[in-house]
Amino acid sequence: MKKIIMAFVISLLFLSCSEKDVTLRRLDDVNKAEKKLAKNPDNEEVILRVLNAAQNGGREVRAEAIWVLGKIEADIAYSDFLRASVEDPDFNVRCLAILGLGRLDANNPEAIDRVKRSISDTDLQVQIEGLKVAGKMNAKALLNSILDSLSSKNKWVRMAAVEALKDYDDIRVDRSLNLLASTDKDYAVKSIINQVIEYRKNEVNNEVNEEETVKTIE
Repeated sequence: MKKIIMAFVISLLFLSCSEKDVTLRRLDDVNKAEKKLAKNPDNEEVILRVLNAAQNGGREVRAEAIWVLGKIEADIAYSDFLRASVEDPDFNVRCLAILGLGRLDANNPEAIDRVKRSISDTDLQVQIEGLKVAGKMNAKALLNSILDSLSSKNKWVRMAAVEALKDYDDIRVDRSLNLLASTDKDYAVKSIINQVIEYRKNEVNNEVNEEETVKTIE
């Protein structure tokens, strides 16, 4: 896989430095590329063009290109997702880049760092997307960032944080959820908290039942 990625990168650099312009300038161009990739996800030339658009296109073109790369779950786009998730000036591109990392299931130090930074992003939608991905990752390194988001002034961020904590096995999670359930005044937030608390109780009961079943069999 690394050799394939290097070959793609070298090809991209060669094309971008040559006289041939591979940048997709318009949204329509990116949409056409998406249709081609739907028919053949391994079309290297088209993937290179979309990668170039994700790096060098206008704001809307970059967002659309990142979205296309995320949909085809292209491993070659991993570095673009990492870069765009924290460096791109457009919040929509950052949001879609984090979504791409989540779809790639990239649970490693680099990806975790980017997700952690997205949770503290200046844009609320990026924060929410980061929390969603953090919940799927279930990485201990992200737990403190999620817990901090429970005190956000925005209810949607708080709700996303509560949902993200669903499968984290840590006593601080239950304490924080119970505290928020008794102090948060928003009905929607309290509702999602109660759902997550109930879910966690059921998971514990299921584990206990499984252990008892195993002991009975033994």
